Parts: sequence; structure tokens; C-alpha cells
Amino acid sequence: MSKLLILLFSSPMQFQNTSTAFNFAETAANLGHEVAVFCDTDGIYNLLAGELSDEENSAARVARLVEKGVQILACMESVRRRRINMQNLVHGVRNSSLAQLVELMETSDRIVAFKS
Repeated sequence: MSKLLILLFSSPMQFQNTSTAFNFAETAANLGHEVAVFCDTDGIYNLLAGELSDEENSAARVARLVEKGVQILACMESVRRRRINMQNLVHGVRNSSLAQLVELMETSDRIVAFKS
């Protein structure tokens, strides 16, 4: 199967983008694709343990994706700039960098971005 990279820039309050990105990731993983979700800028807020949006619990969605083998990556520069402690993120979220993002972009078959 193919490798899919999803870029998520939307905050949990923009639940339509976030929900669509998570649904897309889950469906692709269920079909056997290798999926990575790279969260940057306000997309980092989706990774906070216990974070709630108006529609659903983002943290629960992220945890479910991690359980399905989806790679959930947090841009460490965005985490640092927002003064978020990595320990406050959903268990299984991995720290990442823009250099790793470039590598993922080079090796992915498809890239889809969700932004506000």
C-alpha cells in the first residue's frame, strides 16, 4: 500500500478541518495505508491530552489513531513557541522537526494539508 502524509494546521476549534483530517487518516489506515499526521502551528492543540472541541474529543481521536498505528507527529518548534510541555500531549505522540517533515514529504506517495 501507499504512504500518506497528512499535514494538520487547524486548531480543535476548527472542528470541520480537524474531524475531516482524522477521518481521512483513520480510513486510510483501515485500508492498510501507512499514515503519518504531522501537526504544526495551531494543529498542535489537537494533541493536548483532554482537549475538547465543540464536536468531539480531539485527544480521544488522536489516541485511537495511535492505536491503529498512525504516526502522530508534533512539530517541536510549534510546541516550544506555544509553551506546551510534551508530557501534556496524548500518549504515543512523537516529537518531530521540520527536517523530518521534509524527509516525510520526500518519501510519501501523497500529501494532504488541512489548514484554517
